[in-house]
Amino acid sequence: MPKTKATTIEVTKVISSIPQDGFILGVDTDYSTARGKTEGIVYDSDMQIFIGQYYDGQYHIERAFLMFDTSIIPDGANITEAILSIYVGADYSETDFYVIIRSGQPTYPHIPLQSGDYYYAYYSGNGGSRSTSEISATPAYWNITLNSQGISWINKEGYTKLALFSNRDVYRVAPTGNEDISIGSADSGNPPKLYVTYQIEGYEYVFYGPFSEETGLKHGNVTITVYPAYGSPFNFTLDGSYTLELEDKPVMFKWTLEYNYSRVYIPTYSYEEIYVFIPESPYFFYTVEIFDFIGLHNVYIESLVSANGSQYIAERRRIPVGGKATFCLTEFKVYSYRLISDEAIISLGAVETPQRPIWEPAKISFILTPAMLQAEPTNYEGISLRADRLNETCIQVVYTDSRNRTQSVTVTIYSVEKSVLTEEYSQSFTSQQISITWNDALPKKDYLVEIQVEHADFGILTWKIPCKSPISPCRGTIDWDSLLGWLGDWPITPSNFISMAFIFAIITLGSFKDSAFALLLGAITAGILIGLGWFSMSWAILSVIVSLIIAYAIAKGRRRWIER
Repeated sequence: MPKTKATTIEVTKVISSIPQDGFILGVDTDYSTARGKTEGIVYDSDMQIFIGQYYDGQYHIERAFLMFDTSIIPDGANITEAILSIYVGADYSETDFYVIIRSGQPTYPHIPLQSGDYYYAYYSGNGGSRSTSEISATPAYWNITLNSQGISWINKEGYTKLALFSNRDVYRVAPTGNEDISIGSADSGNPPKLYVTYQIEGYEYVFYGPFSEETGLKHGNVTITVYPAYGSPFNFTLDGSYTLELEDKPVMFKWTLEYNYSRVYIPTYSYEEIYVFIPESPYFFYTVEIFDFIGLHNVYIESLVSANGSQYIAERRRIPVGGKATFCLTEFKVYSYRLISDEAIISLGAVETPQRPIWEPAKISFILTPAMLQAEPTNYEGISLRADRLNETCIQVVYTDSRNRTQSVTVTIYSVEKSVLTEEYSQSFTSQQISITWNDALPKKDYLVEIQVEHADFGILTWKIPCKSPISPCRGTIDWDSLLGWLGDWPITPSNFISMAFIFAIITLGSFKDSAFALLLGAITAGILIGLGWFSMSWAILSVIVSLIIAYAIAKGRRRWIER
């Protein structure tokens, strides 16, 4: 799956007219005079709007004006359909007529309406029409589909203003009786509505499931709550598959499990297929902690579950400042973990979920070092790249785009010294395939290769790949587990041996003063080492030990008091 892909979605927005809508009436005993007036009587606060004309001894011409705030339609939207829906309260027509949508934009009509907005010469065109003979029932909504000219009148940067005339008014046909209809205004409970359908690059998410982590088979249904970028959360029921299309990338998806547990999936791409899994009981919340010695940005952690011979993302959460996030995991089950950041995608390996402690949340910790900083270019469709330290002085960089969608590639090589980056080489290219061999590396220095790509489909992409010195001194760290592996059958792990020896030394020194004091000092030392991450012991166990030490000190003190 490409990391991002252009996803075209279709959206329909329903926009109600604003309260300044209304109609303007022209009246005179002479039809031409009534029709050609430059000013009329404004009605913009009534519950009804009238369209058409009628004669009752005088000629009445009624012209309606509707305004819609269409600025919510994105500038890049391709409008494919627009429908004006008006609530016809009554049809008084003795002679049917066509309601014609006309435009006087950008100036006419004004907001709010002015008497001069009545003048017929300000309006032209036919953006869509429909005969009143097609009104089948009243009161009810009645639709007029806008044609291509009407769609072109929709203003994505402000208000769309539509004028509704009778075609008999437009063609100067004087009425002999009633030729009008009434519709609901914005002040009524049934305002005019404009349905605008458009296509735009957006976000599409296809959900499957829910599935059981235990069997890999479909498992009932689940309610997915969507937290959109704007507006209130909403939900849908997943029972097989569901396609969700959104204009803006949502904040997250969440589904609630039994016992008030839940899982979270934070989308990062414009198109994703999301497989929803229900964990096998017993499951609990666990803290996943990241110790970042690289300095990554925009960090997300995924827990992955194996089912039916494949791996699926069970949860994806963002790692905030502090490096911790909560995951819902099955006790003793093995999950794989993957980190996604601006710099790289790092596989963290598989970890068996530990037993859930009673007194404190269990933690699963990962330490990130520069040696782990390996990008996964195959995650981008058609792109492959690598940066290799061929020998002490030579670094080779290769980039290929088989789909020929790369616009530019910039390769920068930095020397690394005590976490300080110094630019040593930088060059930009416009070809789809490049191969660089840089022969100026210093034998004992580490280097970082940064490859920045401007791509037609994926935008700006950046990889940072370390190239270590093959002879750098201070390369390794002491592997206490291997060095002290002969202690493996003892009740402590080899990696804890040094800390245990230190604690024992503290207790020995303290015992010259008092045995209870020495034990308490040893417990305090153990607590400090646990806090620093140098000693593996549960805080719960340490609490029990401290309680026993205090009990011992009290008993010893009482014995001394009795002996006196």
